[in-house]
Amino acid sequence: MRKRTLAITIFAVLAIALLFVPTFATKALAADKIGWVGPVYKELSASLNKGFKAYYKKTYGKDVDITFVRPGGWPVCVDKIRLWGGKPDADIFLGAGAPAHELLKQKGLIVPYRPKNWDKVPAEWHGMKVKDKDDYWTCFAPWIVTNLYNEKVLKKLRLPPPKTWNDLLNPIYRGNIVHTLPYASGTMHEAVEILMQAFGEKEAWRYLRLLAAQLSRFSTGSTDTTNLVKRGEVPIGVAQPQMNAMAARKDGYPVRDLLPEKTILVPEAVALLKGAPNEKVGKIFLDWLFSKDGQKYVLEGRYFAAADDIKFSEWEKEGVTMAKHAKKALGVDSFWALDVGFIEYD
Repeated sequence: MRKRTLAITIFAVLAIALLFVPTFATKALAADKIGWVGPVYKELSASLNKGFKAYYKKTYGKDVDITFVRPGGWPVCVDKIRLWGGKPDADIFLGAGAPAHELLKQKGLIVPYRPKNWDKVPAEWHGMKVKDKDDYWTCFAPWIVTNLYNEKVLKKLRLPPPKTWNDLLNPIYRGNIVHTLPYASGTMHEAVEILMQAFGEKEAWRYLRLLAAQLSRFSTGSTDTTNLVKRGEVPIGVAQPQMNAMAARKDGYPVRDLLPEKTILVPEAVALLKGAPNEKVGKIFLDWLFSKDGQKYVLEGRYFAAADDIKFSEWEKEGVTMAKHAKKALGVDSFWALDVGFIEYD
């Protein structure tokens, strides 16, 4: 009887111990986590996802789970962060230019952090702010607001590319232009800002009404505008990120960007959210993003790299696929070597 009781007791203890083994194993192997929210394109988020996971595994010997939420353009993203009220479901605000980050800074919804290699990003360019002096946000992928056109379709229509904002109002382009609405796209929002500051508020609204009469349609967003131009459904797209033409040409489409005579720099930036649930991993990501490895993944994600010590020609030799396309699109060996005139922008 005693032997039987002892056997039952031993069996019960072993059974209980076995129940805890998976729990301990799961905890030991559990991946760290990080969440991103922002308006960046899927090609960039996919590239950064791939690069950061590889870096994290190599450096820390464990996996990292990445959640990326893209609710819309930057105005929609900012609204989402404001609704979180300092208790976000993400750690990093990934993307958007200075206006979005300055607004979140004013609202106390991002916190200062200076990533490693912060000094490789210029403080300003042609009088335009590239990073926050108080370390709240830093540009990781600069670009310029441009317009796009499908050179093959314009050639068939025997239309010259429109070189200025006022050229777009020429009746010859009626029905051949597309753009989205400012609330749906950060780039279109920035185009409205350009027009307001270049022409004055009253004249800018007049211009936008006249431009609306020229449209084939309103698109659902900047990506939709790009796709319509790529496919040749509408030959001219207004308010486009500069790198969209580079990406389209890399994919074999006859698309070119056209710098209007009045435009601005968009310092696509990144910031650490207040109350980030995975703050430690968030800071590791920011440090990696501004490393040479991280900046290569930015370029492979079809955005221009922000570091001022890189050369596309050198990266091309190292096998970075997008480097030759970036050099060809810009006509220079790094983004900051561009010679562009901007409006005085507040």
